[in-house]
Order: sequence, then C-alpha cells, then structure tokens
Amino acid sequence: MVESDYLISENGKRLPYAKYTTQEIADFKNNPLIEALPPILSFEEAYKKLSYLPEFDLKERNLSIHHRYHALLRLTRFYQPINQTIELEFKFSRFIRYGYVHRNPYHKNHTMVLNELHDRLLNKEALGLSPDIRTTSSSFTLMGFSGIGKTSAIERVLSLYPQVIVHKYPLNLMQIVWLKLNTPYDGSIKTLCMDFFLKVDELLGTNYFEKYGNRRNSNSSMVVRIAQVTRIHCIGAIIIDEIQHLLTGKKSQTDELMNFFVTLINEVGVPVMLIGTMKAKQILQRDFRQARRSSGHGDMVWQQMANDENWEVLLESMWEYQWTKEEVPFSEEWKDFFHKESQGITDVAVKLFLLGQSYAIETGTEKITPQIIKHVKKEHLKLINPMLKALESGIESEIAKYEDITPIDMEDLLLSRMPLIDMKKKLQEAKEKQAQKRMDKELPLLEKTVLTLISLEVDERVAEEAVRRIIKTNPAATSLEIILLTLEEIREKNSKQEKVQTKEVKKGIKNKLQLIVNNGRNNKKSARESLIESGYIHSVVDELFI
Repeated sequence: MVESDYLISENGKRLPYAKYTTQEIADFKNNPLIEALPPILSFEEAYKKLSYLPEFDLKERNLSIHHRYHALLRLTRFYQPINQTIELEFKFSRFIRYGYVHRNPYHKNHTMVLNELHDRLLNKEALGLSPDIRTTSSSFTLMGFSGIGKTSAIERVLSLYPQVIVHKYPLNLMQIVWLKLNTPYDGSIKTLCMDFFLKVDELLGTNYFEKYGNRRNSNSSMVVRIAQVTRIHCIGAIIIDEIQHLLTGKKSQTDELMNFFVTLINEVGVPVMLIGTMKAKQILQRDFRQARRSSGHGDMVWQQMANDENWEVLLESMWEYQWTKEEVPFSEEWKDFFHKESQGITDVAVKLFLLGQSYAIETGTEKITPQIIKHVKKEHLKLINPMLKALESGIESEIAKYEDITPIDMEDLLLSRMPLIDMKKKLQEAKEKQAQKRMDKELPLLEKTVLTLISLEVDERVAEEAVRRIIKTNPAATSLEIILLTLEEIREKNSKQEKVQTKEVKKGIKNKLQLIVNNGRNNKKSARESLIESGYIHSVVDELFI
C-alpha cells in the first residue's frame, strides 16, 4: 500500500483507509463496517494464512554452538494450524460479522441511538438497546489446558484482521475491529477499565485515559465511558484473556466484572470473547450464563491433543527444524513418544524439542535421543511434571488436584466434529513446495558449476553426474567447494583407471613373451635367440658391426 492509503494518527501510527468489498450474504450487504473487513476465508485459505513456518537453511547446522542457540529460538515462532485452529477462525469470522449486522452507521437511527445512549449513560439509566442489537451481539468462550495453544491461536486469527480501519467522508470514523485485554490479576474492574482506555489511546492517538482513566473516577463512571467509546469507534469484538484470574480476587469484584461483561453484550451491543483455562469453568457456569446467546457460534473447549492425524501433522511439520549436526528422521515411534511425554500439550512438545536440541548441541552429542528428551523434561520442566503425570494416569481425582487441567465433559460435541480439511494432504503439499524451492535454488548452482568444469575440459556428462552427486551429499557446499570436490573425484577415478590399464598391459606383455620363449624352446632355441628373432631385444654383436 502507498502512503495515501493510510492516515497518520496523532501518535504517528499508520492507520489504513477502508477498502470496501461487496458482500454476497444479505445480512452483510451495504454495511460499511462489514464491507471494510477482509474477505471471508475458505478452510483452505484459512490454513494457508494461519500457518507460520519460519525459514530453515540446512547450512545453519554448520554454524557455531552459540549461533545455533540463537537459531533454536526460531521454534518459538513456529505455528502449524490444525483443524481446531481453523474452526476457531471460522467461528470468530462469523462472530465479529454478526456483531455488526445491526450496527450500521448508514442507517438513520445510528446517530439517534448514539445520542440516546449518551443521555441514558449520563443519567445512569438503563441503556435499553433495541432487541435487534441484542440478538446479534453475543458471547463466545474458549477454554483449555494451560499451554494447549489458546492464546497463540487467537493471536494468529486476530492477525488476519486490521485492528483499526479509517472510514472517510461521509462516515468520518475510526473503526476498531478488535480489542484484546488481559483480566487483571486482582480481578479489579477499575484496572481493566484503565487498560481499556490505554489500549484505545495507543491505537488511535486519543486521550481517553487522561480524560476518563483517573483512579479517582468511580467504577460506574468508567463503565459509562467505556460504553461510549465502544459505540463511537464501532468496536467489533472485545477479547478478554486469562479469565481464570478472577478467582484470585474477592467475590464482590468478580461479580462486578462479570456483570460488566454482561452489560457490554446486553446493553452496549458489542460481542465479547472470554479465554481461560479449565479453572474458568466455574466462573462461566455460575456468573456468565445470563449472557449466553443462541447465535450458533458455540463455545470451544480445547483439551490435550489426541495421538491422531492432527498430532502427526504438528510433529512432522516441527521435525523439519533440527539444528543438530546429525538429523534424526521422523517416525511413528517418535510421534508416540512425544505424545506420551507431552500428554498432547503442544507447548510442552515444542519446548521438549527445543530443549532437547539445545542439550544435544551443548554436550556435543549432536543428535536428539529419547534419553535426552526425558532428561530435559525432568530437569527443565519440573513445575509441570506433576500435572503431566496426573494427565497420564487418567485418574480423575489426581487430575482434579490441578484445576488448570480439569477436563470438561464435551465428548459428544468433540466426537461430532468432522475434519475440516485433509491435514496430511496439506502437509505433503507444503513439503513438496519446499522441496521444489530447494531444487530451484540448487539448479542455477548446478548449471554454473557444470559450465565451469566444461571450460576446464571435463566431459559434460561426467561433470553433471559428479556435481549432482556432490550437491546431494554436501548440501551446504559452496560453488568453489563443489568444483574442487568434483575435480578431486574425477582425478581419483582416472588414477584408478590408469592403474588398472597399466596392470592389464603388463600382464598382456608378460603372457606374450612367455609364449615366444616357449615356442623357441620347442625349436631347440634359447630364450635370448627367440626374443632377438621376435624383435623384443637386439643382438649386441649386430649393433657393434653396425
């Protein structure tokens, strides 16, 4: 995008101007807040956009130890989507769009609603939104074990949407598509409100925190102002992460904050998504039930991954990133081993793979082994080992000791889900594409090296065969190294052939001389006489006369 496609905010941020796309769904047509969003993705498109597989060069295995330590950190950015990630993208896409259906700034009642809302908020009256807005705003919860990848997944999904979109005349508004907040550790609504104003100011360059975020302001006053800002900037969705922190606060604070979320949904009309560990179950079932909507988005519960095709796709994709000198091939045994050691928790699996390589490089082993993985798990993941053992045991009373991993009975829902796309096929396609890229990189090197060898009077066919063989066995070699290795290989091959030929010639001559001597003896001649007659040696007497 060129500079004219952006608005420079007061704090120097570049905010993109809206680019509208005609909608095919009747509910979404002629609504600029929806038309400005990126297109709705198919499952295939979502898979490609959600993937983040960092670059990996085999030459990096030849780097020094400290350089490879730095390269290992690239694994922390690795992201391989699986079916539940794609399902999350689909649900969020629908969630945010339907939240905008009855908040269309082109409708004549939009300004009237804002003015009425302002007056009712100032007078501390019930906000009294229309039934249309209430039915399209909704809640959506995502719960799962710690480390299962909830936060990473939602951040990948949010990255598909611009956070702010600027609408020019006649709308003249800055639309905040999504806003993500963390639940305060103390469960304080005031802390959350202050964080809300700070985040909006960071995005837009406004001064809401200075105007409304003073700690001396009452909670009710801050909530009123949040409702105003939310409506003015058409916030598409508010995501609240780490909702289980509410359990550490006082019950009165927890109740107040949950009521605030309900107000956002029921009275302000903005969709709210809550993310938390399994601890959050008791809060959501007790305090958030009144905010449920039958909008069809459905809550999601992520437990540890089963040892199935999705797990295989994740492990096999991650397996490409090995910085040890010796590469260990992926196998069914490794798949099962990692599932047992991590109990299907993706964050633990990635950490074990990373720490295992680190230990192998540090000790000079230069190869990951099951023993190394078990060692780093014991030494470096001490805090979570009791939880992993509880999961492995399958004993409910043991698992219940760790509320973060207490499972929720969603078996029927999870079993009813069908795979969205063929994950193994996608992985195979990605690997073939990567292999093609590598081949494309190697081809110019092959041609260049072969041409150089031809100029050195090496046979073209011999040169090409040798260079292909050397590139395959030495993928990190430079062009000069390949030329030298090729010449050395050809020299050794020619030397061996010359030795064989010389040996065969000597053997042939020896056999022929023996035949001449034997024939001479049959005619009662000495060996010397026979050889002179055959011309192999000369007579000394004859030479003297000459």
